[in-house]
Amino acid sequence: HGLGHAVRSLEVIRCLLAIEADLQITVVSDIPERFIAQCVGKPLPFRRRQLDVGLVQEDSVRFDLGATKRALKSLFLNHDGLIEEELAFFREESIQAIVSDIAFLPFYAASRYAIPGIGLSNFTWDWIYADYARSDPSWEPIIEWIREGYKQCALLLQLPMHGDCTSCPHIRDVPLVARKAARTRTETLDMLGCDPHEKSYLISFSQLNLDDRALRKIEQIDGAVFFFKHPLRLDFANGRSLDAFDLSYPDVVAAMDAVITKPGYGIVSDCLAHGAPIVYTDRGPFPEYDILVAKIERHLTNVYLPSQDLYSGSWEGALQEITGMARRCPTIRDDGAVICAEYIIDAFKDRICS
Repeated sequence: HGLGHAVRSLEVIRCLLAIEADLQITVVSDIPERFIAQCVGKPLPFRRRQLDVGLVQEDSVRFDLGATKRALKSLFLNHDGLIEEELAFFREESIQAIVSDIAFLPFYAASRYAIPGIGLSNFTWDWIYADYARSDPSWEPIIEWIREGYKQCALLLQLPMHGDCTSCPHIRDVPLVARKAARTRTETLDMLGCDPHEKSYLISFSQLNLDDRALRKIEQIDGAVFFFKHPLRLDFANGRSLDAFDLSYPDVVAAMDAVITKPGYGIVSDCLAHGAPIVYTDRGPFPEYDILVAKIERHLTNVYLPSQDLYSGSWEGALQEITGMARRCPTIRDDGAVICAEYIIDAFKDRICS
């Protein structure tokens, strides 16, 4: 669920292949397949499959809890068939280990097939949904089913900024998984054709429903240019698509005067790795939010933008505020992708040798 999970998983895969180039890795996901080559550097065998629900999103900020619960119930009703399908896939492809970020169903299948089931995350979905069960006890059977899956996780590689992951019985803490910019800020801004007298901002959402009135309001922000990337599509005079540029997302994050986003693990990690100022909005009742915001406020230059201001295009005050603030440079260990890759290879080799 979510591009943030995919981003960090693909960064770990990139490191896995850098250490053991002959590893055979198949990506199982519902992300756009082209995203794999963009992050890893080459295409990989890909199986399009959705094995968790996460949250049913209305857009990148708003989600539908009722639709989420209905989707989880449908998944539960298909539990046996889904596990059998995974077991058939394991047999056909001679799968010897799985890594899940952080779908729980693969752990059921890995346990039955007697192969290592490794988790990678800063939270588990039972912890997320437990927050909703406090006001709606009908979530409890779903949470227990999910928790039973996580109990079969052989090892969880627990990322920083984590919630309660103790439904996984064996946990190892690892450093931040973050991608690194390959270009300097000057190189990136030159490639983008940025005017040195303008401020450059990245709008970091996969979907953001701004109406015409909001877009026209953003157009009135003087001396600002706003960049965005597929699948986001916005049409306003001072907006620029990044799709035609040979730049990685970390290249752009590192070059911006600020990133406008919701607190999600992937973008917060990118900002922490590059000291990028962040204008962040709220995202509804999501337990991870407070943990990420605490990290943002501790380490990054930041301004809070209420969601009503985000959707109305009332951004100018927040951008003026962050422009007047000193840029902070956090010192956070961010080699988690390599550490995770080493743990995964060790687990894989233990399996082969036993």
